[in-house]
Amino acid sequence: MKLNLRHFVVELLVSSYEATEDVGVNPTDLGSLCLLLLHGPAPAGRLAELTGLTTGAVTGVIDRLEKGGFVRREVDPADRRKVIVVPDAGRVDRDLFPHFPSLKRAAAQQFYDDFSIAELERISEFLSRLAPPAG
Repeated sequence: MKLNLRHFVVELLVSSYEATEDVGVNPTDLGSLCLLLLHGPAPAGRLAELTGLTTGAVTGVIDRLEKGGFVRREVDPADRRKVIVVPDAGRVDRDLFPHFPSLKRAAAQQFYDDFSIAELERISEFLSRLAPPAG
Protein backbone atom coordinates (compact mmCIF):
# COMPACT_ATOMS: atom_id res chain seq x y z
CA MET A 1 0.00 0.00 0.00
CA LYS A 2 1.50 3.33 -1.05
CA LEU A 3 1.22 6.41 1.09
CA ASN A 4 -1.65 8.64 0.04
CA LEU A 5 -0.95 11.94 1.76
CA ARG A 6 -4.45 13.32 1.23
CA HIS A 7 -6.00 10.20 2.80
CA PHE A 8 -3.51 10.35 5.67
CA VAL A 9 -4.32 14.01 6.43
CA VAL A 10 -8.07 13.39 6.32
CA GLU A 11 -7.66 10.38 8.61
CA LEU A 12 -5.57 12.51 10.96
CA LEU A 13 -8.26 15.20 11.11
CA VAL A 14 -11.08 12.71 11.68
CA SER A 15 -9.06 10.90 14.35
CA SER A 16 -8.21 14.17 16.08
CA TYR A 17 -11.87 15.20 16.29
CA GLU A 18 -12.81 11.76 17.61
CA ALA A 19 -10.01 11.99 20.17
CA THR A 20 -11.16 15.41 21.32
CA GLU A 21 -14.61 14.00 22.05
CA ASP A 22 -13.22 10.94 23.86
CA VAL A 23 -10.73 12.86 26.00
CA GLY A 24 -12.74 16.03 26.52
CA VAL A 25 -10.27 18.37 24.83
CA ASN A 26 -11.71 20.69 22.20
CA PRO A 27 -10.09 20.97 18.74
CA THR A 28 -8.56 24.39 19.46
CA ASP A 29 -6.95 23.08 22.65
CA LEU A 30 -5.70 20.00 20.82
CA GLY A 31 -4.15 22.16 18.11
CA SER A 32 -2.43 24.30 20.73
CA LEU A 33 -1.17 21.21 22.53
CA CYS A 34 0.22 19.82 19.28
CA LEU A 35 2.04 23.11 18.62
CA LEU A 36 3.59 22.94 22.10
CA LEU A 37 4.69 19.36 21.44
CA LEU A 38 6.14 20.40 18.09
CA HIS A 39 7.86 23.63 19.15
CA GLY A 40 8.54 22.87 22.80
CA PRO A 41 7.71 24.84 25.94
CA ALA A 42 6.70 28.42 25.24
CA PRO A 43 5.30 31.50 26.95
CA ALA A 44 1.61 32.20 26.42
CA GLY A 45 2.45 35.06 24.05
CA ARG A 46 4.41 32.75 21.78
CA LEU A 47 1.56 30.24 21.79
CA ALA A 48 -0.76 33.10 20.76
CA GLU A 49 1.58 33.86 17.84
CA LEU A 50 1.70 30.21 16.78
CA THR A 51 -2.07 29.72 16.95
CA GLY A 52 -3.27 33.12 15.80
CA LEU A 53 -5.46 33.33 18.90
CA THR A 54 -5.65 36.35 21.18
CA THR A 55 -3.66 36.23 24.41
CA GLY A 56 -6.96 36.10 26.32
CA ALA A 57 -8.13 33.09 24.33
CA VAL A 58 -4.75 31.40 24.84
CA THR A 59 -5.09 31.88 28.60
CA GLY A 60 -8.34 29.90 28.44
CA VAL A 61 -6.68 27.20 26.32
CA ILE A 62 -3.81 26.89 28.79
CA ASP A 63 -6.20 26.82 31.76
CA ARG A 64 -8.20 23.96 30.21
CA LEU A 65 -5.10 22.00 29.18
CA GLU A 66 -3.58 22.48 32.63
CA LYS A 67 -6.81 21.37 34.33
CA GLY A 68 -6.76 18.25 32.12
CA GLY A 69 -3.13 17.55 33.05
CA PHE A 70 -1.79 17.98 29.51
CA VAL A 71 0.41 21.01 30.31
CA ARG A 72 1.87 22.76 33.31
CA ARG A 73 3.04 26.30 33.91
CA GLU A 74 6.65 26.72 35.00
CA VAL A 75 8.93 29.65 35.68
CA ASP A 76 11.10 30.33 32.62
CA PRO A 77 14.67 29.38 33.63
CA ALA A 78 16.02 32.03 31.23
CA ASP A 79 13.89 34.82 32.73
CA ARG A 80 12.31 34.12 36.11
CA ARG A 81 9.76 36.91 35.54
CA LYS A 82 8.14 34.85 32.78
CA VAL A 83 6.06 31.69 32.84
CA ILE A 84 6.32 29.05 30.14
CA VAL A 85 3.79 26.39 29.23
CA VAL A 86 5.29 22.89 29.24
CA PRO A 87 3.44 20.03 27.54
CA ASP A 88 3.29 16.72 29.39
CA ALA A 89 4.35 14.37 26.58
CA GLY A 90 3.89 11.34 28.83
CA ARG A 91 0.26 12.24 29.52
CA VAL A 92 -0.35 12.86 25.81
CA ASP A 93 1.20 9.49 24.92
CA ARG A 94 -0.78 7.71 27.61
CA ASP A 95 -4.18 9.41 27.35
CA LEU A 96 -4.48 11.04 23.93
CA PHE A 97 -2.54 9.00 21.37
CA PRO A 98 -4.40 5.75 22.16
CA HIS A 99 -7.43 7.44 20.60
CA PHE A 100 -5.61 7.46 17.25
CA PRO A 101 -5.27 3.67 16.71
CA SER A 102 -6.09 3.60 13.02
CA LEU A 103 -3.78 6.54 12.39
CA LYS A 104 -0.92 4.93 14.31
CA ARG A 105 -1.48 1.63 12.54
CA ALA A 106 -1.65 3.30 9.12
CA ALA A 107 1.43 5.39 9.79
CA ALA A 108 3.46 2.44 10.99
CA GLN A 109 2.33 0.27 8.12
CA GLN A 110 2.88 2.84 5.40
CA PHE A 111 6.03 4.49 6.61
CA TYR A 112 7.92 1.57 8.01
CA ASP A 113 6.94 -0.99 5.41
CA ASP A 114 7.03 1.14 2.26
CA PHE A 115 10.20 3.16 2.89
CA SER A 116 13.82 2.29 3.50
CA ILE A 117 15.70 3.79 6.45
CA ALA A 118 17.44 6.22 4.09
CA GLU A 119 14.08 7.32 2.67
CA LEU A 120 12.64 7.79 6.16
CA GLU A 121 15.63 9.94 7.08
CA ARG A 122 15.04 12.12 4.00
CA ILE A 123 11.33 12.42 4.85
CA SER A 124 12.24 13.46 8.39
CA GLU A 125 14.70 16.04 7.07
CA PHE A 126 12.08 17.40 4.65
CA LEU A 127 9.43 17.71 7.36
CA SER A 128 11.91 19.37 9.72
CA ARG A 129 12.64 21.99 7.09
CA LEU A 130 8.94 22.63 6.54
CA ALA A 131 8.39 23.31 10.24
CA PRO A 132 11.71 24.40 11.77
CA PRO A 133 11.87 24.58 15.56
CA ALA A 134 10.70 27.85 17.06
CA GLY A 135 13.34 30.10 18.36
